[in-house]
Amino acid sequence: MDSSCDAAAVPFTLIGALLTAGPAAWPACVGGGRAFLRDYAQRGTNALLWAGLLATTWVLLLRLVALLRLWALGSRIPGPHAFLADPGLAAVLRAGGDITVGGGQGSLKITNAVLGRIRSISSDFVESRYFSQHMAFNIIGATLFGDAFFDWSDAAAYEELLMMVAKDGCFWASYAVPPFWKPGYRRYRTLCAKFKIFTQGIIRKSKDQNITLSHVGMIKDPRGGVSNGMMSGDGAAEGPHSSEEETCGSIMGLMLHGISTSANLISNILTRVVLSPKLQDQLYADIVAICNESSELNIDDVLRMQYLLATVCESARLLPAGPLLQRCSLEHDLTLESGITVPAGAVLVVPLHLVQMDNSMWGSDAGQFNPQRFLEKDVDIGEILAAPNGSNGINLSTECAKTESFLPFGSGSRACVGQKFVILAISMLIASLLRNYEVKPHPHVSKEMDQTIRSNNLHHLPNLKITLIKREI
Repeated sequence: MDSSCDAAAVPFTLIGALLTAGPAAWPACVGGGRAFLRDYAQRGTNALLWAGLLATTWVLLLRLVALLRLWALGSRIPGPHAFLADPGLAAVLRAGGDITVGGGQGSLKITNAVLGRIRSISSDFVESRYFSQHMAFNIIGATLFGDAFFDWSDAAAYEELLMMVAKDGCFWASYAVPPFWKPGYRRYRTLCAKFKIFTQGIIRKSKDQNITLSHVGMIKDPRGGVSNGMMSGDGAAEGPHSSEEETCGSIMGLMLHGISTSANLISNILTRVVLSPKLQDQLYADIVAICNESSELNIDDVLRMQYLLATVCESARLLPAGPLLQRCSLEHDLTLESGITVPAGAVLVVPLHLVQMDNSMWGSDAGQFNPQRFLEKDVDIGEILAAPNGSNGINLSTECAKTESFLPFGSGSRACVGQKFVILAISMLIASLLRNYEVKPHPHVSKEMDQTIRSNNLHHLPNLKITLIKREI
């Protein structure tokens, strides 16, 4: 072996190379100085690249952990990603039993509260959608929180905040990952936090008022609100949605979804009533025939107002709460009556507007507003209201083919849990409104607009300016 490569020689490393006299003194076993430096540079570069890769991976892992944490926190933000078929919202409604707008005084109080609010901030005329929004807000609020809702000083601020959350909620919910880096999203989270604080405040106020009424001798306030039964210890719902946090979130979701859909339906009814004096006269005659001037309007009276219920159902038919229904059978194939087989796992999409405008089911005038169709023998309003046959005083029939095509609130186990409440609450509110007020259009509303509405099937009717004139009772 060459003596220059024996164990006594300086180890040939970078330090050893620097300690020698230069390439001429390097041992022959190295194979050339330049080759050694080139190999050493490659190994050093690889080491630096590996170090950079490990550092970058570590930084990305930290970012991922932070992102998952924000994602978990963002899932608690209330917004439109929940549906009215959600079990938590269903628990809120079922805990209150048969939910209706307390009675005639309750519906009249809602009407007067809305009129007082509007008159304080506007002129004699008000837009129908703006008016309908206030009506829907007070319907849902009075049902959930009882009479405490009318005495709440923050009701106006709560409504404004709710509308802001509902307006931006769909946009931010479209992100698969919460965009925490966007200032607008952070502002939205702040609004949601304020909305939650307001909701917790009115829940406490409603609960405290109900406790006070119980202490002074009243068994329970009949309009004490659904939230009392959910938030109290003895009436809390069982299951995964039983905590106060979950219940508060469910109530917030119900407010967000319920007000939007109810306001659209009320606005369409008011617009048709304003543009059709004949319809308004028929509704008024139906109301006064059931409930005389001295009696108080109650839910049993509304259930006997056939034409009023038919008007609400017809408006809901022409304006379903959602455009589509989606159903999927995960395990079994579905065979339709026509012989078509839908394989398991396939998503079946039902376009509600087309189904409820089908001439073969609803007649040649399916695109026209005609409440009379719901008074015919093949439409079962009792089934629509989920009431026992004959319990509402309406002549019912076993021929209910059209009832299966009436799907504005969905169908099956995932149908809107507030279907009966919406129809009855809006019917009672319209009855109270028309019983005490006459709804008139703005003088500048043209007859051409009336003709346009009659000749075209519009999903949303125009936003008219209306005024309410007190009736002489």
